[in-house]
Amino acid sequence: MKRFALLMFLFLSVSMTFSQTEDAYWKTITDRSEKIVAKLALQDQTKQKKAAHIIRDQYYLLNACYTLRDLKIKENTDKSLKEQITQETLQETSNLNQAFVKRLKEVLTDQEVEAVKNGMTYNVYPNTVRAYQDMIPRLTKDEVHMIDSLLYEARDFAMQAESSEKKHAWFGKYKGKINNYLASHGYNLKEEGDKWAARLKK
Repeated sequence: MKRFALLMFLFLSVSMTFSQTEDAYWKTITDRSEKIVAKLALQDQTKQKKAAHIIRDQYYLLNACYTLRDLKIKENTDKSLKEQITQETLQETSNLNQAFVKRLKEVLTDQEVEAVKNGMTYNVYPNTVRAYQDMIPRLTKDEVHMIDSLLYEARDFAMQAESSEKKHAWFGKYKGKINNYLASHGYNLKEEGDKWAARLKK
């Protein structure tokens, strides 16, 4: 209950910092949320509206967090304080993400929640898992599981990120971990990539 109250405080306080751009921003995140939910093909319109509102509110609250972070950083010139503010914001967005998923699960099935997560992160997680399997067909079950686990974790961070660029950056960071993992298992990623490209041309 206390966490929900804090989220609502962020929601209301940061809304005061918006001016004429707020209506446009609200429309943008509303449209984005409705498009994500539309792909679920839900038959229940009430359920559809609730899910879209939950996603829209999450976008708004995340933006509120990052707006407050920017204001705090602008007021502080101390580098160590800026790092502290950044870490505190990451923790807060992580808390927001956990509360968001919990709210989604009150309305949607687990499969539908997964689809929402992927919709919010451009389906990079499932597409990249498939891409690694296509590139290296001889991957073992354990290796595929490791790739899947790392990209699943990357998606959680990407869901909290403030922009498309930073969402992709999280996946890029974890792809680096995957490539190091595969290299340690004897795979030559450049060679595998060249072979995959040749197969695609055929």
